[in-house]
This record gives sequence, C-alpha cells and structure tokens, in this order.
Amino acid sequence: MGNLTNRYYKTYSAILIGSCALAILGVSLPLLFGQANLAMLGSYLAIPMILAPILYVRQKNNKDYFSEIDSKYYYLFPALFFVFFAISIALLYFNAIRPYSYYAVITVMATLILAQILFFPTARSRTVLILFQSSLLLLDLIWGVNLNYFFSIERTDSFFHSWMIQILVEEGTINESFDLYRAFPLWHILCAAIYKISAMDMSYYKAMYLINGLIFAAIPPGAYILARKLFTEEKIALLAALFVSFYPDVLKYGIAALARSPISFLGILLVITLLYHRSFAATLMAIAMTISIIVFHTVSIPFVLVVLAVLYLLQRIYVAISEHQTVDIDYMAFAVAAMLAYWMYISLDLFATLIGNIMASAPDEITATGVFLAPLNELFNYLHYSPLLFFLLIGTLESLRKDHISHTAKVICLAALLFTAFSFPGPSLLITKLGGNFNIDRFGEYVFFLIVLAVSLGFYTIYARSKRPLKSALIVLFMILVFLSVSNDFIASDNPLVKRPFYTFYLTEEEVNGFDHAGNTSKGFVMSDFITYRYMETTPYRERGHMLEVDPNSLDFLRSGPSDLILIRKGELGERPLRFLISEEGFIKRPSMSSVLEYYYSDNEQLWSSLEEYNRIYDSSSIATYI
Repeated sequence: MGNLTNRYYKTYSAILIGSCALAILGVSLPLLFGQANLAMLGSYLAIPMILAPILYVRQKNNKDYFSEIDSKYYYLFPALFFVFFAISIALLYFNAIRPYSYYAVITVMATLILAQILFFPTARSRTVLILFQSSLLLLDLIWGVNLNYFFSIERTDSFFHSWMIQILVEEGTINESFDLYRAFPLWHILCAAIYKISAMDMSYYKAMYLINGLIFAAIPPGAYILARKLFTEEKIALLAALFVSFYPDVLKYGIAALARSPISFLGILLVITLLYHRSFAATLMAIAMTISIIVFHTVSIPFVLVVLAVLYLLQRIYVAISEHQTVDIDYMAFAVAAMLAYWMYISLDLFATLIGNIMASAPDEITATGVFLAPLNELFNYLHYSPLLFFLLIGTLESLRKDHISHTAKVICLAALLFTAFSFPGPSLLITKLGGNFNIDRFGEYVFFLIVLAVSLGFYTIYARSKRPLKSALIVLFMILVFLSVSNDFIASDNPLVKRPFYTFYLTEEEVNGFDHAGNTSKGFVMSDFITYRYMETTPYRERGHMLEVDPNSLDFLRSGPSDLILIRKGELGERPLRFLISEEGFIKRPSMSSVLEYYYSDNEQLWSSLEEYNRIYDSSSIATYI
C-alpha cells in the first residue's frame, strides 16, 4: 500500500508542477512561432491550469464547513425553481428565437438547484426532488431547441435519421437507403416502433427528438448513482447530477438525437455494472450493456473500449492486484472479441470503411477552421471549458492526495484529466488525421461522465474549504459556467452571444417549403448551399439536389445547364455565411466527399452581384430561387 501511496503522491506533484509548465508552454510556443491567434485561444486552458494548483495548495489544509440554512426554508427553493421553469417555457412560447433572457432564467434555475445542495442537509426526499429538477433542467435545454424550432438539424445528420424512421414507419423494411446503418438500425427501429405503437401525430424528426429527450432525462439520475458508488459524500453525487444537466456534450447529443446519442446513457449503465464486484448477475449485466452498445451503434464501441482500456491501464499502474478491478482483462477480451465478431460477420462493409479511414491520408484542411478565421469568436465560445477544467484539476488533485477516496475514484479522476486532451477543444483537433479520419472530437460523448465526476469532486472540495467571500465567488463562477454553457455557438447557434463562422442549427417552415417547391418544380439540378443539399438528400427528389459550385477566381456560380435552379437562403445569409463547393476546373457533376467547401459572407459583392444575370422565379423572406 505504501508503494501505491507513493505513486499517487508523485502523480500529484507532477500535476501540480506540470499543469503550470504546460500552461506557460502552451501560450509561449505559439507566440514564438508567430501564431498569436493560437496563443490567445490557448489562454482558456492556460489560466485554469495555473490558478487551480495554486488555489488548491493554499486551501488544502483548511477544514471543510458548510453554511446551512434552516430546513424550514428548503421548499422555497424548489418552488422558485418551478416558477422560473414556467417563465422559461413562456419565453420559448412567446419568442420566435430563444432570447438571452432565456439563458439567464436557465442559469437561475441551475443556481437554485445548487443552493438546495449546498445550503441544506441531505435527505432522501430532497435527493429525489433535486434529481427531478436536474432532469427537468436538461429537458428544458434539449426540447427548448429541437422541439421548439420547426426543424432542428444540429450537424445535419438528423435529416438522414428521421428519413430512416420514415421508411420504417411507411414501408416497414430496412432497404438499401440505410447504407451502413443496415448493420445497426436499432435506433431507427426503436423510434419507429414507439411512433407506431403510440400513434404519434407529429413529424418523424419531432418524434425522434421527443424519444431521445426522455432517454437523456435519465442521465442525471445515472450520474448520481455512479457518483454514489465512488464517493461517500451525498452532496458530490448530487453535484454530479446537476453538472451533467448542462454539460456541453450532453446538450449537444441530447439536441441532435443521433443514432449514437443513447450511447451516452448506456455508457453510464455499463460503468455502473462494472463497478459492482463480480457476481453472476453483475457479469450478465455488463455483457448485456456491452452487446447493447455494439448492436445499437457499433461505431461507438471502439471509443468505449479506448476509454475502458485507459481505465484498465491506470488500474494496473496504481491499484493493487488484491483490489477490486473495475475493468479486468477478461472483460476487455470479451468486449474486443464481440466487437470484431460483429464487424466481420454482420457488418463487413462497415469494417472495410473503418479500415479505409485508418489508411486514408489526412484531409487537406484542418477541422477547426474557426481558429484561424475568427480566433476571438472561437475563444469566447470555448470559455465555459475554463471553469470546468479549473474544478476538474482541483478534483483530481484532491482524489490523489486523500487516502479515504477509493482507488477506483482516483483512477477515474486521472482518466478524466487525460481525456480532456481529446474532449476539450484544443491542439488535438487541429491535427487533421485525428480530427478528420478518427473523429477524435467524439470522445467527449463517451467520457463526459468521467469528467463530471472529477468536476463535482473539485467544486465540492474548493467550496467546502473556502471562507464566505470565496464561497460567494465560486457560486458566481458557477453561474457564469452555466450561462456560457447554454449560450455558446456550439449549443445555441439559434441565438449565441458570439457567433462563429458556421450555420444556424435549425430550419424554418418557410425555408423547408422553399426547398420542397424548388425540388418539385426543377427540371434540372437544384444548386444550393451545403445545408439545403443535405436536406434534399433525404427527399423524393434527392437526385436533383446538388451543391452550388463557385469558381474562386472569377467568383461566378457554376451550373451544368440552363435548366438548373440556383437556390439562395437569403434569410440565413443575412445572419451567417453560406457554404458552397469550390471548383477551379469548371462544373463538377459528381463531387467527392473530400471536395473543398468554403463559406461566403453577404459582403462578397462580386459573387452576389452575379445573380443579377439570372431570373428570380421564387422569392420569400427566407428563400430566393434563380434560373
């Protein structure tokens, strides 16, 4: 045991020193190479990496204490929560676009939950009420986007998934349109089955969002159960349920309702089953969860296995053989064998695609283009990660230093810190081989609960040891964290505080009507921006959809012939740029997936003035069509 304690202490010391050193290097090296934009962007990580170790060392010997309020006032806080919840619904109902006041109301709601955790002693009935409020907060944020707007599209994958559900409901078959998803259509089958059984009277994509929201509502209680298995303190578990309700990746995939979105919940269930000592029932549950992930979204299992492999390696380094192993070699062998067997015998096409991605050359362009196009805008939209990293570092340091915290909790906090290199926006996403071919940015979906556990421990630790002025400052920091988490352009592209060079994540009814009119009336291609093209790929007139091509030298639009329509989303153009395909070699009839796309803003007068050569045949406040 003494040897293990020594390893924890060495790691603790390495993080204290290494965090500050890496922060200084991360800012100074880009400056030396003349990349001031990267240095500026790195500051959102550098500041908490310096402040967290310093503050922790100053506070580490302080005694824990909480200023609690008389229990007779407790129900005032949940009552106020439900009042503000009603206000948030009213703001969604009476505003076409979510106003900034909505983000402020959400922040107040989260702070009221925090007050219930910090200011009152825990009790079973209060725990249930806090978990219910945390789930309600998460649903407010998820459904406040994807059920609020006419067609929420996130990263455009929603077009395809809702189309698959439509095929299952109307045709009752899995046809060639499913493509690679023929190997794992369970998400679409689940949504289609619920749609049919419940006789839903709504669009297929709305039904998909409704079902996904109900699944995500179980994540806060799941995070609470997981935290209770790791920590003896009830307040830490309740904080985990609260923090997960506005964590960026949870909101992102909760809103998107992709086929892999339910893996967020299944991943929590898998880790919970692995935490139990091996019994026949626990083993069966772990096997069932693993097979569920493989069959439900088989592309997710490599990410899950990487996460579990890191936990296993950290256990081997830090945990005695006699201790309970969360992930053991028998489980890893089974999971890898099950994955490979499913890939090779059920989904050969998918297996070939994955191998092709690994062998392919890196994309020509980097993933995070906004880093170079608008670094200040990008920086602002990363700021919510600063307090998360601050609390995470403190939680990791606390776990390593305190003997009463279990080995499993220490390992999970260490793994959470390691995975920030991949799940937080940073240098790794600038590496095109990782960001493009391996979709490394997806790691955030599979490690969010590890990070939330460490963040919750960190917040609890620093709050408990702080004097009253710093306690107040931490609550203010929490409010800033919530406000930035729900108002950044990654989550709130409908009305962010600061916009990035990207598209709005929803379509209006008028836009969709304009797309359908063009598709139904065109005798040639419907030449349009990236979003419109993605929509048309999943319609009866998908063969007419084509990316609008631009000659970057002459700044002219390119067509295959005079019967092609040019569709411009002028409503979107008034707020954001439109994304077109670049071609220096004339019109490309069948562009490849690696074709270069470029954003064009409304101030590009030469490009937009070229539309004067065409006749406008359709016009609305959102759409204009030319021939």
